[in-house]
Amino acid sequence: MVKKRSLDLDKVIAKATELIGRKGLSATTLPNLAKELGVRSQSLYHYVSGRKQLLSLVGASRIKILGKKLVENLIGLSGEKALLKFADIVRNFILNDPALFSILYHLNEYHPEDAITKEIMNVIALADKLNLSSDSTVSLHSLIGAVLGYVFLDVSASFEDESSSDADQGYHDMIIKLVQPKES
Repeated sequence: MVKKRSLDLDKVIAKATELIGRKGLSATTLPNLAKELGVRSQSLYHYVSGRKQLLSLVGASRIKILGKKLVENLIGLSGEKALLKFADIVRNFILNDPALFSILYHLNEYHPEDAITKEIMNVIALADKLNLSSDSTVSLHSLIGAVLGYVFLDVSASFEDESSSDADQGYHDMIIKLVQPKES
């Protein structure tokens, strides 16, 4: 009798997410993941072409969750209130999601056709639906760079003397200066 395969892509992604959270991105290799799943590493190639695709899929799965959270929390909001709520949700989600945080730090390694890039574009499309004044908005490239830079510095020792409320206010000030919302 043949043993029925109980592994699927969702289980692979979930275990990889867990592994990144526990041991970090560098320890998340296909052999280590296979060991965690109790399978041979060759079995993982039925689901992913390699580590890069695996990490892209993990990142995409985390960003999908972020997107759902954004939609749930932004309904009925517009202008500055919507912009700051959007920014806070993104910042807090990334800060509290070790897998996504680690993967986003290596965003430059992904291409437009990768799953993670497509999910990022979905979040950007959601941001475009906010009531923003396009004539006073910096480039999307600048905005994403500023937000990710701020988030990465949040966890660095460089600003450990800054209070949480000062960090929040600085983040909000930066967002408002980069993107001027329309008045509601």
